[in-house]
Amino acid sequence: MRIYKRDEFLKLPAGTIYAKGKPCYFDGFNVKFDTLTSNGHDVDWVCLSPMWIEAHDSGEAFDRFDEMLEHGASYPMQESAGRDALYDKDEIFLVPEREDLLKLKALIEAAIAVSDPNPSPPDRG
Repeated sequence: MRIYKRDEFLKLPAGTIYAKGKPCYFDGFNVKFDTLTSNGHDVDWVCLSPMWIEAHDSGEAFDRFDEMLEHGASYPMQESAGRDALYDKDEIFLVPEREDLLKLKALIEAAIAVSDPNPSPPDRG
């Protein structure tokens, strides 16, 4: 794993997996897509959070989370990328390196092997 400051992170290629945060705290993982520039300067990036559900807006997402929690509904992983748009110059980025990604791939393959292709919703009584 390697830690990058914002200006270094913006130079990383699309497809980079990362977690952002502060020293000793990082959020869930995200995927970086294109870096956005303005007047020749890197200013933001497009990203996707695989640990979020697909929804048209935050209101629909929160409604869906309620349905998932209360009624056992299931919704697919987010596929729509958007701008980070937080502009926190002090954020840092934890980026897995190749060996870390290969370990993550093995963990995902093991999870796929034990996942139920047709899960039934939990009993919410």
